[in-house]
Order: sequence, then C-alpha cells, then structure tokens
Amino acid sequence: MLRYAFSPRRGPADAWGSSHEYCLVRIADSDGAVGWGESYVRPGLESSIHDIGAPLIGRSPFDALANLQLAWGSGEFPFAASALSIALDDLRGRLIGVSIADLYGGRRRDRVRAYAAHQGYVEGVDPATSWPADAEIAAAAGFTAMKVRIGRYPIAHEVPILERLAARELAGMTLLSDASGAYTPSSAIEMGRQLERLGFAWFEGPLYEWEGYVGYELLPPALDIPIAGAEVTFSRPALREQLKRGAFDIVQPDPVICGGIGEVLFYAALARLSAVSCVPHTSGGAIGIAAALQALAALPDPTSLSLSDQPILELGIGENPWRTDVLADGWRLRDGWVDIPRGPGLGIEVDEAFVRSRARETHLTTA
Repeated sequence: MLRYAFSPRRGPADAWGSSHEYCLVRIADSDGAVGWGESYVRPGLESSIHDIGAPLIGRSPFDALANLQLAWGSGEFPFAASALSIALDDLRGRLIGVSIADLYGGRRRDRVRAYAAHQGYVEGVDPATSWPADAEIAAAAGFTAMKVRIGRYPIAHEVPILERLAARELAGMTLLSDASGAYTPSSAIEMGRQLERLGFAWFEGPLYEWEGYVGYELLPPALDIPIAGAEVTFSRPALREQLKRGAFDIVQPDPVICGGIGEVLFYAALARLSAVSCVPHTSGGAIGIAAALQALAALPDPTSLSLSDQPILELGIGENPWRTDVLADGWRLRDGWVDIPRGPGLGIEVDEAFVRSRARETHLTTA
C-alpha cells in the first residue's frame, strides 16, 4: 500500500485530493518468477485482495482462464480483481517470454502518442493562473496534447480561460477536457458547444458517472464533440447496456478498474460492434500505465487506413513518485510519443527496493 502526500490540495471538479494512493500486488511462483499488478486504493481493498487471492495459491500460472475466474469469483471487488489479473498476466508473460500484448494476439503498434493529464484545480488558485502554467509544463516536457479538468467554476468563468489556452502559441497542442461529472444535461450541452467551437478533441465525463452513466445518451445527438466515458463501468453487461443507449462516442476502460488488460480488450470489442472507439483510461501509477500500454499495443486500428485516428495514452504530470520512481527505467517522451515496452509481461522492471522502502506490506503465502 503506497501513499504520497502533497500540498496544496489538487483535484478534478468533484473532489479535492491531498495524496496519491495505490495498491501494488506482487505474485511470485515457486521458482521465484514475479508478476506485478496495481489498482487504486479503495475501502476494503487490502482484505479483498487477500480473500479472493487465497484460492490462487498453489495453482499453475498457466491456467489463465480458471485463475481469472477465481479472481472474479466474488463479483463484488473489481479493483482487487483488476490488480490480481494484471499481476497474473505479467507473471504468465514473463514465464513464457512474451509481452502481454502478445498473450492477447499480438501487438498492432510499437509506440503511442501521449497526452498530459494534469492533476486538476489547485486549492486557492484561480485556473486562470494554474491552467496556463500546466500547459507550459506539458509543452516543455514534450507533450503535443493535454487534458484540462473543467467544471468546478461557472461556465462563464472557465470558457475565457479555455479560449486563451486554445489561442496561445502552443503549436500543434491538442486539447481534451474532463469534467468529472460536473454538469447537468443542459449545462453539459452548453459547455460542449463551447468546447466544439474551441476545437477540443473530446468531452470526458460531463455528467455524473457513478450510477451507470445516467443521461449520457442525451449528449451525443446534441453535440458534435465526442463524448467519452466508461472509466467506472465495472462489467461487460453494464457496458453493453450503456452502448445500447448510445451513451458514448469513446469508451475509456481502465485496466486497474475494469478487470485487467484482457477486459479492456473485451470492452473495446463490444464498443467496436456499436461503432464506438476505445481509448483506455490510465491510472497515475507506473504499473497501471504499463498495463494500459500493453492494452494499447493490442488494440486493433480503428480502420484499415494508416491515417485513421489512433488511441492515445494518458500520462500524468506533476509530482508523483508512484509514476516516476517505481520503475528502474521510467517513461521517455519523444516528440510527444511513448514507446511501448517489448519485454516479457508488462515489459517493465519494478524497483523493488524503492517500493519496499516506501510501502506498508502485507503477505499471503502458502502454509
């Protein structure tokens, strides 16, 4: 269990945060091979991982489907099952000597464009100050796209700031937006039309997200800007229902939430049947980013043409040691793109000494 406190508080429209918190899962086999997984810290997560992970002890890591079924056996703990699923895939890939993308049918791409996801509003600071500063940080780091978290202030206050961002000298910078459920249907349409005018690439989470994305089907017919969501869609039936309603133009399953890398690819296949794109959401932690990269590697191209829109990687900016220091060799941004690791499993090497020096550990072992 990893926790890093920061100040002042930052956050999206719907909440303030003062720490980055993740749960890392390490699975080892009897020969010492290791797989890593991750999820966000949630109430009861630690005990859930112990409870649903216990039946895995003593099993073969190659019984992939049966192991996943055990991990999903309760049906109540998607965050725990996601962390275990990623770790199981990482272990299996390392034992076979192939990347997780190859476990799921082979990679379609070797690199992916990245967008900077800033940490949101800064407590006590007007976004007229913080948003341009974040854009400068993103541009200086080499990003060519940035997601702006919107919705905490009135539309009339935020639109002029967004206009200045869209008009400034950031040549080639693509802008995206994330409202974290800030709007009602009518105000979402009002804001969506402003974002369309300014050329934003998508409008993520405009309405409340945690009760099945109620009302999202009202937005795509009213707006030309793509509506993105499904970050907190926890099951295949739930996604199928949302797609039937026409809730999204883009689905954003997160491997550390929806059940792992295989579930991201299943969600993407369901979405494709409804002519809906898939751009995986990414956690702020290094292992979650690595999992999203393997999913992105395996996602099919949107069309048969090389110039079609490609999926894009969410990559946080701002101080977060769980993103920057957990790996022995971190992410390198080159001309706005990130190379997808080709090594076995997740293709990363965790700096276990660093993790152990900062973590609160619990263990589940054979008797």
